[in-house]
Amino acid sequence: MTTTTHASRLTLEAQVRRQTGGRHVQTLRRAGKLPGVVYGLAGASVPIEFSAAHAEHIVHSGSHLVDLKIDGKVEHVLIQQVQYDFLQAFIEHVDFLRIDPSHKVKVKVPLDFRGTPKGTKEGGILEKQIAEVDVETLPLEIPDVIRINVEHLELHGILHAKEIPLPAGSRLLNPPEQIVCQVRTVKEEIPVAEAEAGPTEPEVIGRKPAEEEIEGQAAAPSGKQAAAGKQAAAPAGKQAAPAKK
Repeated sequence: MTTTTHASRLTLEAQVRRQTGGRHVQTLRRAGKLPGVVYGLAGASVPIEFSAAHAEHIVHSGSHLVDLKIDGKVEHVLIQQVQYDFLQAFIEHVDFLRIDPSHKVKVKVPLDFRGTPKGTKEGGILEKQIAEVDVETLPLEIPDVIRINVEHLELHGILHAKEIPLPAGSRLLNPPEQIVCQVRTVKEEIPVAEAEAGPTEPEVIGRKPAEEEIEGQAAAPSGKQAAAGKQAAAPAGKQAAPAKK
């Protein structure tokens, strides 16, 4: 159901950074290099510089463990933190942690979901709750990715964190009952107002009036015509007195 993959350890060549500060960092970047620091195992923190292209290749490969070669001396290090620019497009700084191959470390390992769940044939969809898990393991046993086959999941099926097998000697740090993924149904909800309202006749712009409306308008006299009609129909009253000469 689950497999883990381990990539071969990569080597990054670096040099001790003799100068620090913003201006020197800008000079490094113009030269195609990046600043970084290596620390840990009771050793001193050492500022370093290295090829930006090579560092980006290692970081994007998903590798955790790196052989850091500083001025000819190789140290086993873990990529501890990667800082990006504000657009999250380019790496600006990398922290490396010295490790002892015999001591366990805590790392985050990404999950790779494979296959199509059975439940999708019944109208379900695969919903992923988490994209990575926390693992405690020996540095040389750190998996680059954990592949999970989800083909067996039926409708309403759930995969919990405790069901993810790990390499021997490794320990899952996530809560055992944490949901990793599930196959659930999707119900299209109709708004109540829409459901209760009946069908309405669309308004027709520039609609030609019906014959009945035309006849009604022709039959109904205008205001002045109606007043004149009333005066004509009314009986004549006393005749006006002739004008005095």
